Amino acid sequence: ARRALAPKAPVEAPAAVGEMDDVERWYFSEYGRIVNHREMLEDVIRTQGFRKAIFQMCNDKVVLDIGCGSGILSLFAAQAGARRVIAVEGSPRTAALAKEAARRNGFDDIITVVQGRLEDEATYRQVDELLRPFASSSGGGEVEKPPRVAEVIVSEWMGYMLVFENMYGTFAFARERWLAPSGSVIPASCSVWAAPISGAAIVKDLAGYWCSLPYGLDLGHVAAAALEETFRRPVVEAVEEFRVLAKPRRLWRLDCEVAPATAVCSQRHSFEFEVERKGPMHALAVWFKCGLAPNVGFSTGPTSGDSTHWHQTLLFFGESGAPGEFAPRGQVPPEGMGALPGDRVTGELAWTCEKRNMQVEVQGMLEKGGAGGQARYWGADYNWTLRPDDDPGT
Repeated sequence: ARRALAPKAPVEAPAAVGEMDDVERWYFSEYGRIVNHREMLEDVIRTQGFRKAIFQMCNDKVVLDIGCGSGILSLFAAQAGARRVIAVEGSPRTAALAKEAARRNGFDDIITVVQGRLEDEATYRQVDELLRPFASSSGGGEVEKPPRVAEVIVSEWMGYMLVFENMYGTFAFARERWLAPSGSVIPASCSVWAAPISGAAIVKDLAGYWCSLPYGLDLGHVAAAALEETFRRPVVEAVEEFRVLAKPRRLWRLDCEVAPATAVCSQRHSFEFEVERKGPMHALAVWFKCGLAPNVGFSTGPTSGDSTHWHQTLLFFGESGAPGEFAPRGQVPPEGMGALPGDRVTGELAWTCEKRNMQVEVQGMLEKGGAGGQARYWGADYNWTLRPDDDPGT
């Protein structure tokens, strides 16, 4: 069973989020594209995991679904026997589709869809009023405001590398404002994992064509430009297990029941790996795991089977001259760094979220034969913008 959360004063209003800028408008317009919702629904690992958790947690509960998208999680909650489901969605087009999904499946008396950005006053005040009937009067007859009566809050807020897109703050605001003192959240916890990998297959795919004498012509000089163009941003790709060179390590755990919105915004974590598999080392692969409900969860890590739509985030790096230095952005040697069993890989991964964008840094060293061996230093930094065209280096 989940622990009861300590009662606290409800949040009256979120921190100032400002007016919708071009990036915010683009963000919500992207979630109005049907192809994105199909990709998420076709992710069976993700969707079945949430379904199982919701059926375990939501029977006879008042449920709040933050960022409901197509409405699939709200539909699961209604199927599971929820008394009431309030679904909030920022995209007008997607909110209309979620509302129609509730009607077509016979749940329009259970599910209410609220369209709007949750941090906007008009939106959160509307949610207040929808939840107010479930609030009990205090001794003086005054109903609690805002009403902390949501017994379950569910939100699929996770992005690449867990925190990209920075939606956790919206979920945390909802939790602080409306979650009942003994309520539950889905997911309950998340953790970030990493491991060094060989990216030889990706390098070959990007550079191989240009080095293959297409039409009998030497275009090999384009290979380096092709690699630089791709590797100046993190690469989201599924990595097969045999490409992982060392046992993965957990870098960070996020307790979604209590962690504040700011918890995801700036993190720095050290890592240490012992190489177990021979191969060229090109990148640090980063992914996450989610604990959705007791004994229910999933991993987005490397696998020999089906991958989630998040895949893994691959941070390709180049060799640097000294500790703490970064190689020029996007310049990754195709041959990588030769790694052998027993070699030691140490370093740090850091990120800072700024609205929907991220600054990511990874740096470290490869010590041949283990601690104290001959060292080679490497590193990379990324300006990871939500819209690729916003990257000033492109």
